[in-house]
Amino acid sequence: FVGINLILYRYEFYNKMDLGKRNLLSLFISIMLFLIIYNIFIFTLNSLHNKLLIKGVIISLCAIIVMLLCLFIGYGFSKVLNMKYEYKSELNKLNNKIEHKDNIIAKLRSQKHDYLKHLQVVYSLLNNNLSNDAKDYITNISNSFRSKTSRYGKVSYLDAIASLKYEECLMKNINFDVYIQDFIDNLVIEPSDMSSVLLNIIDNAIDSLSTINKDNKYIKLFVYEDEFQYVISIKNNGPQIYNTESIFEEGFSTKDGDNRGYGLYLVKNILDKYGYHIFASSDEFLTEFTILIPKYY
Repeated sequence: FVGINLILYRYEFYNKMDLGKRNLLSLFISIMLFLIIYNIFIFTLNSLHNKLLIKGVIISLCAIIVMLLCLFIGYGFSKVLNMKYEYKSELNKLNNKIEHKDNIIAKLRSQKHDYLKHLQVVYSLLNNNLSNDAKDYITNISNSFRSKTSRYGKVSYLDAIASLKYEECLMKNINFDVYIQDFIDNLVIEPSDMSSVLLNIIDNAIDSLSTINKDNKYIKLFVYEDEFQYVISIKNNGPQIYNTESIFEEGFSTKDGDNRGYGLYLVKNILDKYGYHIFASSDEFLTEFTILIPKYY
């Protein structure tokens, strides 16, 4: 049983399974192997002289007891291995959240530095009695920021996310547009959780679009409401995702490399915690992630 677990851990499909399914699969394979070996053993005994039969039965019973003990020990060992795997998954999720927050903090620090420079320019203009020029300068800065961020509502962390991702998309030749209604203030969700949800989905879209060479690449974020629910929609015109049913499973990824497949799994877990729902759809023209937030509980 232990050996089977160690062998299966080398295969990706086994690591994607939950704890119960892994143990059932390992137990099933172990029992099948035991039955095969046991039947071979009995066949061999029957081929020998009858005097050896009783001795063979006793040996067989001892073998069964030893096998059951091995299965019991192996089951405990597999639980330890699975706990180690789960802890590693949790650590990856926490690292992703910390990385996203660090990116936002770094962007805010950069903006603070830029704003101080702008204030120095304004101060210099005012100090030289060029008040009209100072007014024009402030207006240009304000218009420039509005043109970048479209409409985000009143939530400051959304402004930070929008500004952060706008700059990143700009460097990668991706158009990034955001349209959010003011009702976003009424959502029952921690800002850090909403940030993780949006950043993970947007980062996936950026990674997807970065793999292709085409004109007019875009990511669009919409937040709106209807009679029964609030809707958050993130769309991009990147490559088609063919297995949208599995995309929120732990460890599943359309990209190569280690430590992949945790972003959307984290998104699903966060939204499940609040009773929200997320769906993915994709074709050759458009990929969309839709988050549904009920108005009434």
